Amino acid sequence: MPFQEQAGVIVGGSGGIGAATARLLAARGARLVLVARRSEPLQAIATELSAATVVGDACEAATSQQAVDTCLARHGRLDFVVHAAGSIVLKPLRSLSEDDMLATFRQNTLSAFHLMKAAITPMTQAKRGAMVVCSSVAAGTGLPNHEAIAAAKGALEGLVRAAAMTYAGSGVRINAIAPGLTRTPLAAHITSSERALAASLGVHPLGRLGEPEEAAEAIAYLLGAANVTGSVLPLDGGMTAGRLLR
Repeated sequence: MPFQEQAGVIVGGSGGIGAATARLLAARGARLVLVARRSEPLQAIATELSAATVVGDACEAATSQQAVDTCLARHGRLDFVVHAAGSIVLKPLRSLSEDDMLATFRQNTLSAFHLMKAAITPMTQAKRGAMVVCSSVAAGTGLPNHEAIAAAKGALEGLVRAAAMTYAGSGVRINAIAPGLTRTPLAAHITSSERALAASLGVHPLGRLGEPEEAAEAIAYLLGAANVTGSVLPLDGGMTAGRLLR
């Protein structure tokens, strides 16, 4: 059990990828603090996994700080953090408002920044730690109507790479995954529409949806990969490699 005795925080712990990651890490011995805005679904998975909870908005710095403090107080250590919260706004540039852009950056970039900042001091003091955040294939691939999320996740990937280099000598590794369309509640407005789903699958060379459990396996790999930092691992069915000619 590679995570035996390790402890960490998962922001977005009741969402599709976050919950799958929580179940996987708990099964491998990790002790968890789960963070989400809605109490009822969060408490359900926390009870299942005997995890601690913090109910709050990840866009607020105090939420991530409380989660890190809870992990340290309850378990005496902080080995990893996972950021699996976010949003999807699909609008063309001319339809995007300033509020759309600011909300997308707050939910996807600023919330990850708060978690990373809260975790970095205890991790550098312990001279160990791993962080994984969830980006998107949209950050590195031009997709129509993805301007807001592409900008927010692109900024997130830049943050990951720079912070990984800043703390590479301090025992802290920082990485990201970049999924394509994944079967989660967040993507339900796409996957529930036959037309939208078919269009999306058509640009994935493997022609299939990602599954939350696959993303969880990738996150677990990056948390344990001692020689990997500053990387963005694509989980996109081949989209960033190229497109099939159909």
